[in-house]
Amino acid sequence: MLNWNTQKRKVNDLIPDKQNPRQMTRTQKEQLQRSIEKFDLVEIPAIDADNKVLAGHQRLAILKLLGRGNEVIDVRVPDRKLTNEEYKEYQIRSNKTTGGWNFDALANNFDMEMLMELDFSEMDLGLKLPILKDPDTKDVSFTAKKKICPNCKYEW
Repeated sequence: MLNWNTQKRKVNDLIPDKQNPRQMTRTQKEQLQRSIEKFDLVEIPAIDADNKVLAGHQRLAILKLLGRGNEVIDVRVPDRKLTNEEYKEYQIRSNKTTGGWNFDALANNFDMEMLMELDFSEMDLGLKLPILKDPDTKDVSFTAKKKICPNCKYEW
């Protein structure tokens, strides 16, 4: 088993993986930038023993965009260089989204306006559902679906 420890590195010294399979839309990048500007770098990047980035490419790119390339940050580093197979597997495992959202918890505990500002769509929140118009053409339209909170009976 690998042992990881937290070390300090300068952002500009970290080597992005040219084969990094993750990508972000412009909106996702804007959301990440707002998050870093407001909360700073909370989730620290993971790197291999040779400074090659395993996880955190997008966060590091935003730091550079914000002019923070010379800043020294915390990073997670394994106690030995990963094999190529370990490196690739970790890249996928660390970025693969396996969780989902509890929409009742979102509706009951979070402000809808804030959720929309954080780029949840009405469809994400279950406010609109896709309806296939014509299965042969794959045309899709949307219809609103009313939700009712089981606790307070609030409708949206």
